[in-house]
Amino acid sequence: MERLSTLEKRQAELESKNEQLNEQNAELRAQLEWFKRNLVGTGKSETFDALQTRLGLDDKPAEQQSESKKETITYERRRKGSKRPTPAEHFADLPVLETVEILPEEVKANPELYERIGIAEETFEVRITPPKLWKCAIVRPKFRHKFERMLPPVLAPAPKRVIDGGYASAELLAYIALNKYLYHLPLYRQEKMSTHWGAQISRKTMASWIECVANWFNPIYGLMHQNLLDSGYVQVDETPVRFMDPDQKKGKTTQGYLCVMGKPGSDVVFDWQLSRA
Repeated sequence: MERLSTLEKRQAELESKNEQLNEQNAELRAQLEWFKRNLVGTGKSETFDALQTRLGLDDKPAEQQSESKKETITYERRRKGSKRPTPAEHFADLPVLETVEILPEEVKANPELYERIGIAEETFEVRITPPKLWKCAIVRPKFRHKFERMLPPVLAPAPKRVIDGGYASAELLAYIALNKYLYHLPLYRQEKMSTHWGAQISRKTMASWIECVANWFNPIYGLMHQNLLDSGYVQVDETPVRFMDPDQKKGKTTQGYLCVMGKPGSDVVFDWQLSRA
């Protein structure tokens, strides 16, 4: 009898504990639902009143809301088993400028005892040639007439330079301009780098070259600007920029405006102005 009484008492304790756990479970579920509705959001808009979710006054049932929140998302991933390209495949288009043949020491010692067989084992390493300044000598020899000695010497005209009286080639100007505008290397940094190219080029010289390059693009810039104005729809934005100009305020900055002009699917033009006028 005592054992039966003990079992009944233990069963009653388990039933009581089970009821407490069920109550805690229900309370936690209610809290979780509240957090979902109030912290995660309803998904309709930022201005939706969160109190409606507490009172159950939403205009759609819960099932319809869950259905409306579903969306189809597609993405691409690498197929299992597919391998990334090997180095030989990735660098297949690089030209081979140097070939190094390595012979075994045994063959070097007694070449008459060995003969070449089969296909040689071939590997590669990728090398780089750093930027290096070099001169292209332009030679114009003078000639004189063998019989008409009174005629002046004959000399071929000098080729037209990219910049009149300058020594910079088109390749050098393009390299400096691309470094500045495409790779964001300022001229003072390129001035320091030029010592490793073979000879230092001053920042002032580079700045004058950049000005010449910019002037060459003026016709293209003007055409892009005019096409935007003639399109009938233009988006314009401005960014105030403080700058220094010795001709305006010596030692002080002046207000300028960098205006961006464009439209969807078309060109973008940057225009520098000193005022909003």
